[in-house]
Amino acid sequence: MADISWLFRAQGAKRSLSGVWALAFNLTAMGFSLFYLYTSGFGLVSTQSNRGVYLMLTSVLVFLIYPAHRNSPTDRPSILDLGLIALTVASIGYWIDQYVSYAIFRVSSPNQADLVMGAIAIVLMLETSRRVLGPIVSVLAILFLSQLYFGQYLPGKLAHPGMSVERIIEFIFSSQEALFGVVTATFATFVFPFMIFGAFLERSGAGAFFMDLGTAIAGKWRGGPAKVAVLTSALFGSISGSSVANVVTTGSFTIPLMKRTGFKPHHAGAIEAIASTGGQFMPPVMGAGVFILATLTETSYLYIALINIIPAFLFFLFLLTMVDLEAVGLGLKGLPEKEIPSVRKVLAGGWHFFLPLVVVIGLLLWGYSAEFAAFWGTVSAAVLSWRHRATAMKPRDFAQALIGGAASNNSAGAAIGTLGVIIGGIVLAGLGLKFSAVLIDFSGGNLFLALVLVTLVSIIIGMGSSTTGSYIILAVVAAPALIQLGVPVVAAHLAVFYAAALSNITPPVCVSAFAGAAIAGAPPMKTGFAALKFGATLVLMPFTFVYVPEILMQGTWTEVIYASILYGLGSVAFAIFLQGSAPVGGRVPPIARALFGMSAGLLLFPSVWVIDLAGIVVGLAAIMAMSMLRADRPRGNAS
Repeated sequence: MADISWLFRAQGAKRSLSGVWALAFNLTAMGFSLFYLYTSGFGLVSTQSNRGVYLMLTSVLVFLIYPAHRNSPTDRPSILDLGLIALTVASIGYWIDQYVSYAIFRVSSPNQADLVMGAIAIVLMLETSRRVLGPIVSVLAILFLSQLYFGQYLPGKLAHPGMSVERIIEFIFSSQEALFGVVTATFATFVFPFMIFGAFLERSGAGAFFMDLGTAIAGKWRGGPAKVAVLTSALFGSISGSSVANVVTTGSFTIPLMKRTGFKPHHAGAIEAIASTGGQFMPPVMGAGVFILATLTETSYLYIALINIIPAFLFFLFLLTMVDLEAVGLGLKGLPEKEIPSVRKVLAGGWHFFLPLVVVIGLLLWGYSAEFAAFWGTVSAAVLSWRHRATAMKPRDFAQALIGGAASNNSAGAAIGTLGVIIGGIVLAGLGLKFSAVLIDFSGGNLFLALVLVTLVSIIIGMGSSTTGSYIILAVVAAPALIQLGVPVVAAHLAVFYAAALSNITPPVCVSAFAGAAIAGAPPMKTGFAALKFGATLVLMPFTFVYVPEILMQGTWTEVIYASILYGLGSVAFAIFLQGSAPVGGRVPPIARALFGMSAGLLLFPSVWVIDLAGIVVGLAAIMAMSMLRADRPRGNAS
């Protein structure tokens, strides 16, 4: 008889369920994933069911697995949790059932039930995000709701007459503009099916294959474990698209390995954190925010993925260079030969794990929708797992992949309802255009200063939030300002998206770095600052998209290649400047280091050929100065 004991266990971040409560969680999670697997493949549900069921079941799972506070039971839901679950089903179920009637008969005249259920649903969404992400996003939502009511007290251009409580609740709850708006639609339609795809791909053995492949490729190089972390996070990022998920998944393997081979704990956590952050913009799947980006810019997801190939490559080039130079400074070597698998054997045993990605890309190129591609990618992952008996997905694996897909949605999906509330507050008050006007006025119409302000705002908004949450807010309040200053729409949104990713590694609140620090046993703040250093080009990327559009394949192939090569050279020079070490020659004398910094400053924004040539000449002068001043010889083996 098959072992079904696993159905009666459910492990969350703060609560471990067993018995009937674990069974309830697992069955709900399986039903959740199956519903959206069905909709992605066949799409035969109403709009209100598609959006409403997503928010409803996300909150139900959160209330089951996340306790309300530290004194709540950790092995079962409390009476409060069960009450909130009942209210969630009632309020959102009411919206699903009544939306058509409201849209036909009650627009601008909601009845008492609409208002009561709306108020309940709004509070439930705030509580859902608070439990998973902490209070910051929920507090932001309360502030945006408050400014709707107290609009007459706002300063300057942000002021408005103020609105009634009834009008606020109706717009946030009853319409499809806020709580059940584009953010919820995008997650329900596109993002969640890809989370299910990632869970199936992981369960089929692809996660272990990508780790083995990274070890086989980079394990013998100096600082090999850190390079393995970078490569596996890049590869795994093409599946999950979540920085924190990358950290806890690949970091549990790579961080201890980095520490064992000589990396300092805070550096090990930082490298994994920044590599996992990069996974969010690693094609083909990328992060959840990219689906929102494609929707808001009315651009195909495939196009967004294609133009991100060069930025992602350049980002990881810089990161690998930083890691290599860190290994030079520490005199590290690669992994022992016996711990490194053969590339040929790894590929022979797991080449088929690339095929589901090929299926996804192929269907997108063929013109099918992203969710349809995710559906067939999931099917192909399950089928191809049977290439080897050891990885063949059996009914238990299928069920656990469904549960894993729903569970992985909790961290991102918990914020979606609250983000809808925030978006509703911005849209109803017209704050998007108003904030853009304020931003333009404050910057004096100077594009560079506006980009600096957008970056600073993104760091502040991103504290305690995800990249997706930060981007959604910034896309409404900051991207329009860049567009008004002449930045193309897609470039403006990508600049904001990459700026939003900074929140993962920027102290004082940097969730990816904190996750890496926890695994490494390192000080969180120290890890955050180290991650910011290793990912320094992430700070520059928003400016690059605006001033060097060739990086986004905007221009002739000659211009694109020219800009990419110079940016790559500038990245290497920048890494040498920051680390004070060179791949060949060891420690860099201060004069040569300063010259490398000057060269990076000239090359990272290729434009006028005279300046570009000057950057190359200064770089060559730095190499000559380093040779003439006889820098220390490297202690590690060449990679």
